[in-house]
Amino acid sequence: MSVEKKKILIEASGCHVHLTQAAIETLFGEGAVLKKRRDLSQPGEYLSEQRVKLVTKDGCVENVAVLGPPREAVQVELSKTDCRKLGLTAPVNLSGNLDGASDVMIIGSHGEMKANGSVIVARNHIHMRPQDAEAYGVGDGERVRVEVESDRKVIFEDVPIRVSEKFAPAMHIDFDEANACGYRVGTEAFILYGTPCESKGMSAMDMEQLINEVVKNVCAILNEEQQGKSCGGLAGSDAACPGRTETCVSGTGCGDDVIREKLVTEKMAKELVKDCTCGTLRFAKGTILTPAAKDILKAGHKKIEIV
Repeated sequence: MSVEKKKILIEASGCHVHLTQAAIETLFGEGAVLKKRRDLSQPGEYLSEQRVKLVTKDGCVENVAVLGPPREAVQVELSKTDCRKLGLTAPVNLSGNLDGASDVMIIGSHGEMKANGSVIVARNHIHMRPQDAEAYGVGDGERVRVEVESDRKVIFEDVPIRVSEKFAPAMHIDFDEANACGYRVGTEAFILYGTPCESKGMSAMDMEQLINEVVKNVCAILNEEQQGKSCGGLAGSDAACPGRTETCVSGTGCGDDVIREKLVTEKMAKELVKDCTCGTLRFAKGTILTPAAKDILKAGHKKIEIV
């Protein structure tokens, strides 16, 4: 039996952040505003020129896009692959729902901030205007099935419809989902009408398994790329670095010791200035020093070396 279907634009979006005006000024300087680079498909939204870095004790994601305009709450939207790289377990929520959201440090060009309760994995969804919803025969909050026509054809189950005058019709997925379904710009997607037994496609469970496999493979590649680099272990660790025969040197940063913290914050910099009598602090390659930390070390007459 054939199943009626109507085409819907599908778009994939990478990791990005939404910031409040206060957060924008914290990260990019007092009085800073987002500089528009280009408009996005949803009316009024745009990609800015600014970029940030996301950091946890387990890793970092660099060159993260900042979207405008400013919002009422800081929201960080990542894929499951991004979360694994950062060591986070974030909930799969619709944009705007921060229930159970994870924490992350956000670093900008002029400052940093701890964004508690900000990280989610954005659930796939469809934007529509009221007239579009009427034409498609769906309503706000309704869940539909969407078939992606590609060389890796799949069907997304339980995709929420979001209706507002401010929207333009489009389905949004993240990069993990895009990789799983073989998405490329121009790939067609269709809302299906009928019961699941009336069409052939990948079940929700199969789709979840496929996405998890994609995440696993991507993470394996990322881990391989990091082999041979500085281990970046936390201070006090005596684990051997991958690809090296000697044991990691770590300590206070005095003398010949190398500081191997992944992230040096303002608080840590103050402790280093207070506790270290030497004039030079040696940091392992890959260590991230926040702008505030650098300023404090400079004010404390500490020379920074990356080794």
